[in-house]
Amino acid sequence: MSETPNPYAADLGTLDPRKALRETPIAVKRAVERLGPDGMGRRLAPGKWTAAQILVHLAQVETMFQSRLRLALAAPGVEVQRFDQDDFMKSGSTSDGGAALDAYFALRGFTLPLIERLDEHALAVGMRHPEYGELSVRWLLSWCAGHERRHLGQLEQLASQE
Repeated sequence: MSETPNPYAADLGTLDPRKALRETPIAVKRAVERLGPDGMGRRLAPGKWTAAQILVHLAQVETMFQSRLRLALAAPGVEVQRFDQDDFMKSGSTSDGGAALDAYFALRGFTLPLIERLDEHALAVGMRHPEYGELSVRWLLSWCAGHERRHLGQLEQLASQE
């Protein structure tokens, strides 16, 4: 299967996707602890998301990642739903970073056992995406791992600001 290149491949680098999916939520939590409550409103630049909004985004993407993963495994070849991150951000409050962090962390903890036990056959299971075309579970894991590594970097930058 020739898959669309992962737009977050550089963010993932040489990290094993499963290891990144296991460790990144912990690193996100540490960055948020360094940010503290006063840092949740920080932005990297005018017009960019606040730290709290990045956390809301991570929680929202985690719900989509999990539904895509489970749908693909349950119904190989399924067409998964596309979503627009900006539309998702408009769909509800984007200010409660703490609740979003808790949801992201809990959802990942719920799915890690499944992720860890995926064998080569399961990793090769395919799905269709309206924009990306034919994809595998392996691609989905790498996409999600790289995506959240990008946002981890942003949160770490925000945490290092004074």
